[in-house]
Amino acid sequence: MTPKTNRKLFTWKNAVICVFFALVTVVLAGYAVFHHYYSLLDYHDPNADGEAMVSEGSGSMAADDGTETAMIHIDIRTDGDTVIEPADGASSHEEIEDQLLANLKQMEESSSLYETDAFNLLLIGIDARDDSFSGNSDAMILLSINRNMKKVVMTSLLRDIYVSIPGHGNNRLNHAYMTGGMSLLTQTIQNNFGIHVDRCVVINFYLMMDLVDALGGLDLDVSADEIRVMNMYIRNHNRMLERPLETDVLSEADAGLLHADGSQTLAYTRVRYVGTDFARTGRQRIVINKCLEKIKDMNPGELMALAEEFLPEVRTDLTQGDCASLLLTLLRFPDYQIETMTIPREGTYQFAEIRNMSVLTIDFQKNTEEWHKLVEEH
Repeated sequence: MTPKTNRKLFTWKNAVICVFFALVTVVLAGYAVFHHYYSLLDYHDPNADGEAMVSEGSGSMAADDGTETAMIHIDIRTDGDTVIEPADGASSHEEIEDQLLANLKQMEESSSLYETDAFNLLLIGIDARDDSFSGNSDAMILLSINRNMKKVVMTSLLRDIYVSIPGHGNNRLNHAYMTGGMSLLTQTIQNNFGIHVDRCVVINFYLMMDLVDALGGLDLDVSADEIRVMNMYIRNHNRMLERPLETDVLSEADAGLLHADGSQTLAYTRVRYVGTDFARTGRQRIVINKCLEKIKDMNPGELMALAEEFLPEVRTDLTQGDCASLLLTLLRFPDYQIETMTIPREGTYQFAEIRNMSVLTIDFQKNTEEWHKLVEEH
């Protein structure tokens, strides 16, 4: 081999080594950045001791905090443009309890019936009056990501569904998180619906207020009826934040397309007595979609600043591997079909009064079958 050939070989080897070390450097830098942002999250092992929030004992029924009473009650039960009608007939308290027990046995016997390829991420909104993660889970949206089908299904689980909470008797679904945190809520969903929840993300409602302000506000279509109820919540926010009581309060003349700030948007998502809880979950999905659209249009610098500010306020049991996989999915997100639904479905529930509380008794099997069909089929 000639000296000239040796020099070429040496140069080629050097080039390969340089490229290799450059790639390693890029990968390590990328991992360092990823690890930094992941470390900002409030990672919480759902099986850790001491996660339980406030337990009121087996079979107890938590009372509302009184913030949603004495309001306008316009009973238009809707989910988007679809009128939601309850199932015919009514059941006694004893029949309802027997139905819950029978459903638990059925779901246990058919545990593999509703298995899916989707990654089920439960988004939990806590109606807390401070910066803690304690309280009722007044927003529960199951985000089912089916990578094989290139589909995302957003399913709102209504808080007043009457369920069996493991070790704590029968109660409303939103009481499970307050009693035992993420692990008890996910176990309650699994036992009653046969749906496996892979991971959870928990935020305090007041985080949404700050996030919307950071995003520059959202354009929302609001009615005069909604504004009348929103103003009650806005004043409640002002008291909590020690601001002038009339800050951000709206007039009925503002009805229509409104550019809402954080407090007004949070109030919009909390409205329950215009369309009851069915319409409220629809409003919550609208706000989530609008936030995602704004975030999608941000440049890398804006995204990093947003992450630095808000990730520390998010509690989750997502692992680093989960987050990496979700980031890869987000890159292909424009190709995904997005579907939404609410549980309970039309004709599958009844209103009932149990221990002086208003609840929804539902046909769990029919609702889970509808969910599974939407998540798994084209």
